[in-house]
Amino acid sequence: MNTAQPLTPHPMREALFGETPEALTHIYEERCNLAVWQRSLSSEIEQYLDQTITADRRINLKTLFTCQADMDAEIRDTLEKTFPQANGRQALIEDMVQLIQMYECLFEPKMIGIRLATLQQAMCPRFHVDYLPARLVTTYVGSGSQWLEEPAAGLPRIPEQAPEQYQQLSRGDVALLKGDGWYDNEGLGIVHRSPPVETGSNRLFMSLDWAD
Repeated sequence: MNTAQPLTPHPMREALFGETPEALTHIYEERCNLAVWQRSLSSEIEQYLDQTITADRRINLKTLFTCQADMDAEIRDTLEKTFPQANGRQALIEDMVQLIQMYECLFEPKMIGIRLATLQQAMCPRFHVDYLPARLVTTYVGSGSQWLEEPAAGLPRIPEQAPEQYQQLSRGDVALLKGDGWYDNEGLGIVHRSPPVETGSNRLFMSLDWAD
């Protein structure tokens, strides 16, 4: 007669941080469901954004790029058509291209989905988990994404109401959010949401997904 064996509990997931781009490689650690490169934007980029990303200027780019030798040139051309000409535009574009290159290097996808948007309200206001492997997010203008730490035993991972305590990314931070679609991570993806946007304010947000 076989004796039932106790189930092995999944290890708790946590956020891991660093002040260099290498911090993003933590996403490959089993315990990590949020890897954050904590950084500040250059003054050149901040000045450009403060001048050009205003309440009456809308940016909404959602497209796919095939990962191939000439992808960087194609991305630069697309971003140059997206952002208005002013001092600092090229610095912003090169920053975005660098993040896309890093994402490609980490995951080697066949295609990358890019979303850039100025938002006057929260895009995903409720805490949730994405059923995807890993998404890169960064906020160039406004408040960063919010997330919840692992709850105490017996509490739901996704609360019905917004909790009073949550963690939040800063402007410029680059984060990889591990979702339920990551191998052997179902039910353990990071719980997160878009932050509220104050009336009359703007938020410029970028996300990257592999689109294989």
